[in-house]
Amino acid sequence: MIATLLADDPARTSRLVVESGSWRADCSRLPVTSSRWHSWFEREALSDLIPAVARLFSGQIVNPSEQQPALHMALRALQPESYKLQPQQAQAIVSAREQVLDWSGQLFDGTMQPNGHTLKTLLHVGIGGSDLGPRLVSDALNQGQSAVQVEWLATLDGRRLGQLLARLDPATTGLVIASKSFTTVETRLQAQAIVEWLQAELGAKAASQCWAATANPGKAVEFGIPADQVIEFPHWVGGRFSLWSSVGMSTAAVVGPEQWRQLLHGAAEVDDLVRTDLAGAHALTLARCIDLLRREYGYPTLGVVSYEPALRLLAEYLQQLIMESLGKAVTGDGQPIEQPSAPLIFGGAGTDLQHSMFQALHQGTDRHPMLLLGAARPQHGRPAFHQEQLSHLLAQATALVEGVDSVDPQKQAQGNNPVMLMLTPEITARSLGQLLATFEHAVYLLGCLWNINPFDQWGVEDGKRRAGEFRKALADHSDAPEASMSETLDWILEQGSEK
Repeated sequence: MIATLLADDPARTSRLVVESGSWRADCSRLPVTSSRWHSWFEREALSDLIPAVARLFSGQIVNPSEQQPALHMALRALQPESYKLQPQQAQAIVSAREQVLDWSGQLFDGTMQPNGHTLKTLLHVGIGGSDLGPRLVSDALNQGQSAVQVEWLATLDGRRLGQLLARLDPATTGLVIASKSFTTVETRLQAQAIVEWLQAELGAKAASQCWAATANPGKAVEFGIPADQVIEFPHWVGGRFSLWSSVGMSTAAVVGPEQWRQLLHGAAEVDDLVRTDLAGAHALTLARCIDLLRREYGYPTLGVVSYEPALRLLAEYLQQLIMESLGKAVTGDGQPIEQPSAPLIFGGAGTDLQHSMFQALHQGTDRHPMLLLGAARPQHGRPAFHQEQLSHLLAQATALVEGVDSVDPQKQAQGNNPVMLMLTPEITARSLGQLLATFEHAVYLLGCLWNINPFDQWGVEDGKRRAGEFRKALADHSDAPEASMSETLDWILEQGSEK
């Protein structure tokens, strides 16, 4: 029992804590002994991980199924050439970053006037990594100072898009299409609808209000985006690691160029720490803790709950980062995995969730490890709001572990949910950059510990292939590509044809 560990060794609340950068990770409420904890950071325990980190940072192939390196860290480096890139590659990264800062700065301060009108709204069309990270950062750091409001459009929701376009003015609306491949059907369909809406009012001038962030600039130009309004990023940047690229332009337009620089700076600080002092990095702590909970204790889930509202979208972001990266059934060399892989990530805003799912966490039959996040200082001028958030964070960190011992069985709570706390003095662009880079590196380290390639996602690709087959069947009213879906397809076609 975790409560017993705390009672028998009160000092663990200071010993099982790591402070690094702007963050404090308290792991004292996890089912690990102090001796085991300290062994994780000894040289012998790092003997395989340090060379693996060196391979990542030196640009070696770490994505074997696609024969690619993973140098997304170079996108936030002050000197990308330090990653052993070709001079033209490093210069391209610097040029793209400068272009993002230039255009986002104009959008932020209201001087972007491609057709003589200041742009007031930016429609950001992207899905997955082209949406989750940028939207999280925008929500977390938005201080309401930008001249432009960004509307995030990911899933195909014709009702929402129709309502949105009905209240917008094409003359003051811009479009950013974010897609690594620029072949994602959902993104292209939605972007095409917006382009047609712009063209209906502006004609050929509409193109000057459209931008693209992609690793496939040819496809973007073919779509109709002017070549000089396409910001390319390297093909070895995975979608879920692409926040730091031109994919983040809409975010930079919301938070401003200075906060964008600080975000990159914070992430780069973590990169440097992981490369030079792995034992002192939170990435190692997170990786070891998740490994312990998933593989030794068999917990199938990890709750990510923020008592700092600025991080309310963190769980959604981590669902993709962790589950898409580590949700594999074979090793990097194709052998079956005998132990569990990615945990199922759930979560959101703390006090909201207390009124929905926390009942099951406290009194349900399953135990769920929890990562609770918070900040000591608020981003706003309502200290009573912030104090209440922190009160609930501390209360839940205690209650989830200790439970309730009552003579009334209806009031008993089992407790013994593992809880990790991550706290920062305050949410800033720098501290947020540190946090997100920490999770990225933790995922890579887990891939090393579990011999999983965290940089591909072939399961997702199969779903896209099947969707293409059903798309054709729906359009042509032809037979279902899978016999087991024939009755369902026929019903959809029949109902869809009725007025």
